[in-house]
This record gives sequence, structure tokens and C-alpha cells, in this order.
Amino acid sequence: MITITSPSMCLNDTRSNRIYTMDETKRVSSTDTQRDIVDLVVAAAGRVRGGRIENLVLNAHGSPGTFHIGTGLSSSTMSPWSDVRDKVFKIWFRGCLVARIAGEHTSSHGDGSYLEARGLNSGNGHSFISAFARLTGCYVVAPTEIQSAARQRSSYPRGQLDSYEGLLLSYDPQGRISWQQRYPSLHSYNNETGTVRLPNSE
Repeated sequence: MITITSPSMCLNDTRSNRIYTMDETKRVSSTDTQRDIVDLVVAAAGRVRGGRIENLVLNAHGSPGTFHIGTGLSSSTMSPWSDVRDKVFKIWFRGCLVARIAGEHTSSHGDGSYLEARGLNSGNGHSFISAFARLTGCYVVAPTEIQSAARQRSSYPRGQLDSYEGLLLSYDPQGRISWQQRYPSLHSYNNETGTVRLPNSE
């Protein structure tokens, strides 16, 4: 488990099959725009002493270069997020692949066959997350691989995230990778059955 320090907030997209609970927790529907979502964050920051959320968790499905929270967060829709500058210190993306660079040159890496079978073999997640970090002025943590732990359980203790799968990257407010951590990856994808071995039992 990963402990998220206070003051914290989590936005759970209603389509996600896992639910996290932080100091403040909100549900996000598929019709909520990025402006709607940012307004929730700004309002929450205004209720915190000092006016800044230490850790913001965004929980939704993802694909390389896109995060499916609300109507969708991508390079073309991220502009409202500039309003969280100085109101959030660190943002955690909890969902698949969002920082992945997908393409021919990475198709043989790790879970490449799994991605190809699902049409997720294109998109530049690195450029997206780097730009998002610069826009928000936040540290941003994002995974590059399929995340599977939600198949083990659907909810977690307050202030806790389950461990990630695969390579996890942290970007500084200038959009540079400042640290990385490798967790066990999904493996042994079977194209006939559509199954894959899950390393995370949390």
C-alpha cells in the first residue's frame, strides 16, 4: 500500500472499478467537463488551511496520453487545470497507461501484446503528463503500464492507494522526470483467453 498524506482529495470516476477515500472524496460522472472537475478541486483547496491540497488522486481508466475522467482529459482539454496552480502540490494518476509512449518501438515491451490486442498501441503519454505538470505547476505521478489490482478488491482504507504495476514515473513542475519506481508488471498475456497474470494482490 501507498500512504497518501493530508490534506488530500480523491476524484473517483464513476466508471472506475476501484474506489479510494481521502480527506475529501468526490465522484465524477462521464458528463463532467474538465472545468467542472477543476472547480471541485479549487473549492476543496479553499477549505484547507493554507489553501493548498497536498495530494490529489485522480482515479479513472486511462490509455496512452489520455485519462478518461469526466468527458476526458488530454492535451487538447487540459487548459482548465491551470487553475490548480499553487492550490495542489502533487497529483497522482491512478489508472492504466497514462504516461505510456505507445508505438512500434515499444510494442515488444512488457505488456505490448496486451495493448495491441485492445487497440492501445499508439499515443504519447510522456508528452501529455510532462505538459500537464508544467501547466499545473505540480508534481505528477503517473503509470506507464496496465494496472490490475482492482480485480483483487474494489475499495481501500482511507488515505491508502494500492501499489502500482510496472514502471511508475514522477514529473516535477517543469515537466521533467524526477524519479521512477518499478513495481512487478502484468505478464503472460494469453491472446486466446484474453487473460493475464496479476502480480498485485493488495
